[in-house]
Amino acid sequence: MTDLPMVLRDLSIVLAIATAVALLFGRLHLSVVAAFLVAGAILGPTGAGLVAESGMVDSLAEIGVALLLFTVGLEISFANLGKMRLRILQGGGVQLSATILITVAVLSLAMFPLAEAIFIGFVLSLSSTAIVLKVYADQMEIDSAHGKISIGILLFQDLAVIPMMLLIPSFRQWETAQLSTVAFTLAKAGVGVVVILLASRFVIPLLLKEVIRLNSREILAMTVMCLILGTAWVARWWGLSLAMGAFLAGMVISESEYVHEIAAQIFPFRDVFNGVFFISVGMLLDLPFLLSHLPMILLVSVGVVVSKAICAGAAIRTLKYPWRVSVIGAIGLAQIGEFSFLLMSEGFRDGLVGTVIYQYLLATAILTMVATPFLMRAAPWAGRFFVRHLTRRPEPEDSRGDSAGAARVENHVIISGYGMNGKNLARVLRSTHVPYVVVDLNDALVREGREAGEPIFYGDVNNPEILDRVGVGRARMLVLAISDPMATRRAVAVARRANPRLGILVRTRYVADVDDLIALGANAVIPEEFETSVEIFSRVLREYHVPDHVVSQQEALIRSGTYRILRERVSSSDEGLMSEFELFLRQKVIEVFYVSPGSPWAGLPLGDLPAGNGAGIVLLAVLREDRAIVQPSPEERIEAGDKLVFFGGHAPLATVLEELSRVGR
Repeated sequence: MTDLPMVLRDLSIVLAIATAVALLFGRLHLSVVAAFLVAGAILGPTGAGLVAESGMVDSLAEIGVALLLFTVGLEISFANLGKMRLRILQGGGVQLSATILITVAVLSLAMFPLAEAIFIGFVLSLSSTAIVLKVYADQMEIDSAHGKISIGILLFQDLAVIPMMLLIPSFRQWETAQLSTVAFTLAKAGVGVVVILLASRFVIPLLLKEVIRLNSREILAMTVMCLILGTAWVARWWGLSLAMGAFLAGMVISESEYVHEIAAQIFPFRDVFNGVFFISVGMLLDLPFLLSHLPMILLVSVGVVVSKAICAGAAIRTLKYPWRVSVIGAIGLAQIGEFSFLLMSEGFRDGLVGTVIYQYLLATAILTMVATPFLMRAAPWAGRFFVRHLTRRPEPEDSRGDSAGAARVENHVIISGYGMNGKNLARVLRSTHVPYVVVDLNDALVREGREAGEPIFYGDVNNPEILDRVGVGRARMLVLAISDPMATRRAVAVARRANPRLGILVRTRYVADVDDLIALGANAVIPEEFETSVEIFSRVLREYHVPDHVVSQQEALIRSGTYRILRERVSSSDEGLMSEFELFLRQKVIEVFYVSPGSPWAGLPLGDLPAGNGAGIVLLAVLREDRAIVQPSPEERIEAGDKLVFFGGHAPLATVLEELSRVGR
């Protein structure tokens, strides 16, 4: 029976050491994956030997692998596979095939068995998606030519992991099994894949739909975890691996309209368990072996980097990319990837490679991953050097606009909440051709928006993963039109951390939230009750014929300082502004009344107008065609088209103009 206190102690030590090493690697701008591998080496039996319950770490690592492949399946949906361009298939296929063939050729000369050579070729052919994307994102090169083609090849590699894993059992039986046995094993695995996909295709969407209707994040998270682990278990029953089953579950759920929220729920679990997986791999590294064979390991690492760079560069070059782009992309893909550890673990467990080869592969993978950020930062210089000294002719920069994935929206507005305010804003943005995306947690509203053709996603805007998926780092503005005060506060804080330059506009019902939201990072907060007050006084002032620019000035005064004039006792400075406005209201103004054709006032003498006679209104002039009649006599007849210029106080003048308009109608 497992000793629970010992398990908790070991788990605490694992997480503590991993956190410390990750902090150090973060300061050095190195990959967190490499940090976990180094932490595992420190914790392992050949290191400090701090972990007694290694079986516990292995069990958690298996869950981490399942979650990792599940999230990969979320990204590689059936729809995305259909959209993959031939050039990406060509580039990824050439890179993968060339690396495997070169590896098999070299190892065959060294008298390695063919099955083992092919397996090692599989391991070496994969690159690190996590490290490459992180470095390109930090350098803002995701949308560059080399960034796009590299991401396309990485996507192809991630997809290729699945058939590689399916072939591992066949490699194990390579020497002893007959062709029929191998074919039966593959056929059984293929049938298992089809059964899982068909069952999941019809059952999982209905289940998720019912769970989403409950609007409970806890139930959704438990349901998704159950689907991942349950599908993985069913896959194992069919002779597949746990990771393979999780990948199939991810591909099925990727077709769901709730995929963004599901991914956001799983990512925290995935990151923790993935860390444990890489730590468990690092624990397998034999440090005395590394030190005693360090020169040979360094030589092998250099050979792997050079050969992989040549294969990747040739693959990119076959797609007619310039030499500079090919060199930069090739250097970025020259390391061994995180999925290689998955293959290594499976192959070592099945006896495809011995301990010595496994240690060489493990050490080489770790060294190439640690070196990758430094190599990628030097890649632009290497590209320029290659073009200048080897090709000896300048090349135009590649201007292709297509990318490996779907087109990304830029400089857009993120609308959180698809209620009345969100719908109206989306309608205006669409009519003015301003790019936008909508996020909402209401399943019915999301379906309504999708049916209307809106770019709407189901998800919680408080979640950093959801904001990342709708491009918060590239967005220009976030409009929060949701009714949950606590959710609004969290969303403002998360969005501000994600993009310090983002404009955040918040609608709130409660006055008490204004100061807190501004402190959390909102640029502007619109409380509904105060906006109602502003609209009321604006309409009243316009009824009294206060000029529009004066009304606008007062609206700006009220809104400035987050509605402080309405929320607090008026200060001395604000009191001066308000008293100035009150003085303006008591003063006289000038208004013009137009006598329309057919008006009953046409033909009547000016003396019949409701002005003068104690009303406090003076008729200054009559504007008729191209001349002005100043101080006209009461006997002057009014003509259609005249403009009557009155002078008086706001209230009396408003009464007179209203009477003139009413009689005129």
